[in-house]
Amino acid sequence: MNKILLATTALVATAGVASAEVSLSGWAEMGLIGGDAYPTTQFHTGVDVRFTLSGETDGGLTFGATIDLDEATATQSAPGVAPATANQATKAAVFISGSFGTVTMGDTDGALDWAMQETAIGSSIADDHTEHAGYNGNSVLDGAPNGNVLRYDNTFGDFGVAVSAQIDGTGSATIDNTFGLGLKYDVALGGLDLGLGLGYQDNGTNGIVGLSVDTTFANGLRAILNYTDLDSAAVSGLAMDKHVGLGLGYTSGALTVSANYGEYSGVYAAHDRDGFGVAVNYDLGGASVQFGYGSDRSRATITSEESWSLGLAMSF
Repeated sequence: MNKILLATTALVATAGVASAEVSLSGWAEMGLIGGDAYPTTQFHTGVDVRFTLSGETDGGLTFGATIDLDEATATQSAPGVAPATANQATKAAVFISGSFGTVTMGDTDGALDWAMQETAIGSSIADDHTEHAGYNGNSVLDGAPNGNVLRYDNTFGDFGVAVSAQIDGTGSATIDNTFGLGLKYDVALGGLDLGLGLGYQDNGTNGIVGLSVDTTFANGLRAILNYTDLDSAAVSGLAMDKHVGLGLGYTSGALTVSANYGEYSGVYAAHDRDGFGVAVNYDLGGASVQFGYGSDRSRATITSEESWSLGLAMSF
């Protein structure tokens, strides 16, 4: 999604706006999905379109928005159900930036998710390597209750800081406003790139603390470690106490191979769950061949399931 499919630039002559630009990018994918998480092996297609709007005021402030028509899919099943005919969601965020930092509002990461590095390395067309029961995307408290997150972030050399807020507009007695703080530190140490992330988020009921360590070596090896104290927060409807995740990857030329493992400790032992994922990517330049696999176990259901995908992903 980093390459421009179509771009139009309009220089705006009105007072207070120096210039404005609208660009269009996206990706598409096609292939096969299967495993016992699906009724049968089947075709998979997906298309995503993103509009990026940006501009600059006469005073030097940068502003913009992103509108993401997220994964318009055709003939694709969710695990355990018959194929769907279509599915489409729209996501949007607006920002303004200057020497003071960046303020973003909308469908964006809270401070904890902003600070922490996920354990997934590489991609798969059906996200099998990140859909298993042990995976944590670090966004447990994001988006509730009305989907709008307000975040301020800034960098100072190797350090980065973010604060975020979400307002409870529902009047619910069980949901409070959510506030977060995130800290980052990225530094190059000889042949090692080290990234540290520390985040905290609290909604009045749960106070979540997370830490991530991201190491990339000059020989193409990468290792990521996550630890999160979830404070009984709900994950897929179950109260979870802690999460530990590990990701390992290796890149050589056009080939990237990776695996990740995650484990949740439930408030009750019967809610413990874990899983692992694998992704293999071969970059063709503008397109890549992608294989993904995911396997999980959940004591709550006393069942395990697996899924896989193989196909071609294209960036525009």
